[in-house]
Amino acid sequence: MELVDRPEVWEMESYYIAQALVDYIVLLSPQKIILGGGVMHQEQLFPMIRQKVKAMLNGYIKTKELEDMDNYIVPASLHDDQGIMGCIKLGLNALQA
Repeated sequence: MELVDRPEVWEMESYYIAQALVDYIVLLSPQKIILGGGVMHQEQLFPMIRQKVKAMLNGYIKTKELEDMDNYIVPASLHDDQGIMGCIKLGLNALQA
């Protein structure tokens, strides 16, 4: 990949993702934010995003979740199979009803 070794790309990407997450936090107050997909395979983004979210919020909102950013903004745990696993779960639920 041509962009993997370009830190300025990931700096800009982390900034844009952090901006979106701050909007979500202020509007929706999620209990946890799970980020997945191709771009998020660049695991160096997570600390950058967490730091930027904290800086952008600047103490405006104080919750126990925001005090532990490492467990608040996390990578997807199903290896990009979230969509299909959700479909399977919905199907199983429908069969049991």
